[in-house]
Amino acid sequence: MFRSVFTGVLLGAVSTVAYSTSLESVVAEGLSNSPEVQRAINARNAVYQEVRQAKAGYLPSVDLEAGIGYEWTNNTTTRANGDDVELTRGEGRLSLRQMIFDGFATSSEVKRQKARSISADKRVIESAETYALDAARAYIELNRRTVLLQQAKENLFNHVKIYDQIKRRSESGMGALASIQQAEGRLALAEVNTLAAENNLLDAKANYQRVTGLMAPEELVYPEMVNVTIPESLDEATEAALSNHPTLQVAEADTEAAVAQYNAAKRNYYPRVDFEVDRTWNNNLDGVEGVNEDLTAMFRLRYNLYNGGADQARVRQTQHQIEEAKSIQGQSHREVLQSIELSWNAYSILSRQLPFLEQHVASSQETRNSYQKQFNIGQRSLLDLLDTENEVFSSKNDLTNALHDQLVSQYRVVNGMGTLLDTLNLSLPEPNLGDVEVEQSAEKQVEKEEETAS
Repeated sequence: MFRSVFTGVLLGAVSTVAYSTSLESVVAEGLSNSPEVQRAINARNAVYQEVRQAKAGYLPSVDLEAGIGYEWTNNTTTRANGDDVELTRGEGRLSLRQMIFDGFATSSEVKRQKARSISADKRVIESAETYALDAARAYIELNRRTVLLQQAKENLFNHVKIYDQIKRRSESGMGALASIQQAEGRLALAEVNTLAAENNLLDAKANYQRVTGLMAPEELVYPEMVNVTIPESLDEATEAALSNHPTLQVAEADTEAAVAQYNAAKRNYYPRVDFEVDRTWNNNLDGVEGVNEDLTAMFRLRYNLYNGGADQARVRQTQHQIEEAKSIQGQSHREVLQSIELSWNAYSILSRQLPFLEQHVASSQETRNSYQKQFNIGQRSLLDLLDTENEVFSSKNDLTNALHDQLVSQYRVVNGMGTLLDTLNLSLPEPNLGDVEVEQSAEKQVEKEEETAS
């Protein structure tokens, strides 16, 4: 009962219908400005272009060469005709190269880059999820410090009333000098608490601007999670995390990329076959005046027989990189499990603490009100009254902190499951792939080439 009332007070204290700024709008705006998220997006777009580069290995390459200049020739042909020869040499060459078989290097590289693109996609989500959680924490902290400052001002106001009451009693001859001094001391402490709360709010605003890149809003909406079902047990939360968390998906894709790199490293164990077409247009070549043209269309096989053991070393290197990727994947698995367990424990314990904190506030307020009445008729001392006032202030602060900590823990649980963006109804920009129609056309060609290569 009290919790709903107290939460309603928080809502009324920090939200205004016309000018309020919600957490969802803050995160949505901040995503487009976050340097870390933008870095991840640009890195993803770059990897998509690397996929295109890898697929280019299936397609032919065409080269054009041309040249003209001076040539001096002294060989058996020129000497048979009398002496050396000086001519203006002209060259032209058009070459076409089409890979037929390259030891599965291209297909393995395409698989590697595709795995890297998946990893880059998930890194964007991972970065955005991290930003969303940081922004939520900064927003909630701003909310918390706003409420704590208001409570400090309320506490100061109550101490001012008590001090004025004691002062009037003293002036009428009913109060002792010690009572005034005692009230002055507690009033000074209330002033200090208010200034400390104000400083903490300024720090929260500075942190909010650092995280979001936005100025702290004048009005806030209490960021209570709605339409979100927190799992009923740690096991359910863990299962969701293992299925959805982008960090695990990044590690899995990196392992697949390492395996593809290992397969690509074995390309030199096989011969390479290319189909090559060359057309030349030469003039005054090698001391012989006149046109010299030819056309060749050849299947060429190239096979390196020995290169100092570099190929074997490269394969062993990639084997170690696979094991490294697997180790990172295992470490990521542990970290995700630890994160979701810590988040769940915080959420569970805080949820169990809240009813007791609520009761503490309610009891403290009732005691304060009773002591105020008893003080007015001389049944309670000033010290008793001041102590109960501080007890109310302290209990309200404890409950405010617990409510906001529990809210943070909810966001942490959802983030630990990898679904915070979905919870906030946020989407990320699509990758910049350039000319989509050209990509679709090339994709069909690549699929045919992959079937041939395999």
